[in-house]
Amino acid sequence: MKFQTILSGKEYVFETKTGLFSKNEVDPGTRMLIENVEINPTDIVLDLGCGFGSIGIVAANLANKGKSYMVDVDIRAIKYSQLNAKLNKINNVEILASDGFENLDNLKFDKILSHPPTHAGNETLIEFMEGAKNHLRPDGVLYFVTEKRVKPYINREFERVFGNYQEVASEKDWTLSMARN
Repeated sequence: MKFQTILSGKEYVFETKTGLFSKNEVDPGTRMLIENVEINPTDIVLDLGCGFGSIGIVAANLANKGKSYMVDVDIRAIKYSQLNAKLNKINNVEILASDGFENLDNLKFDKILSHPPTHAGNETLIEFMEGAKNHLRPDGVLYFVTEKRVKPYINREFERVFGNYQEVASEKDWTLSMARN
């Protein structure tokens, strides 16, 4: 399955397959994250739970003098992220199979972006937040896009882990939240 879409003012092509999240389009939550995140040209970015790669590929394009790392626990997601990076001629990416931060050693990031798998439960969300705290550079930012129903939990946990929380954007069913290291 292949589709084209415009993200952050640029056209992208994505190939996907059954079994990947939102296989027919960039879902509204992911789109909201991409359209509202601030990425500088020299940023080192992590797409945590990359799926078929839309967030990390756009981040790599915006951080054209930096680098985008993309990780997912799903081998199919890794395969399609690699394919989509090639389709979109994005070279400043490193795509790794990793259960959260497991295979990222001592890497530090300016921005960590995630549309976390809320269906996986609160344990996974906490693991992502606490891992981000340890892998963000000073003044680095974690962005989470989640369904609105999860917002109070995200707010509380961001406050617990980072000591701060900010709502960046909100649409019909989605909220984009950020915390600064």
